[in-house]
Amino acid sequence: MMSRMRKAVLLVWTCGVVGSGWVPLAPVVSSTLFAQQPAPVEEFVPIDQLPPQDQLPAAPLLVAAYALVVLVLFAYVVSLARRIGAVHRDLDRLDADLKKNAHR
Repeated sequence: MMSRMRKAVLLVWTCGVVGSGWVPLAPVVSSTLFAQQPAPVEEFVPIDQLPPQDQLPAAPLLVAAYALVVLVLFAYVVSLARRIGAVHRDLDRLDADLKKNAHR
């Protein structure tokens, strides 16, 4: 079983490798993403004249990114709450043991 520190280091390293482009599939994925983008507009077009899908094309990605951050933050807070609860239970148990031993 891996320790928590080793898991954290592995996670950070993996994120760094994937984010920096060291993964062999990164060039293929990035070229595919860039190939799907439309040609840039050379002149100003008011937003009300754009088709609905071009008005805010990154909205689904933005919402997904924020949702992911909120879920990760929620999971972290729940994890902290569980650990703090365990510490409180240990402190209560130790306090009870100390009181029981003090009466002897």
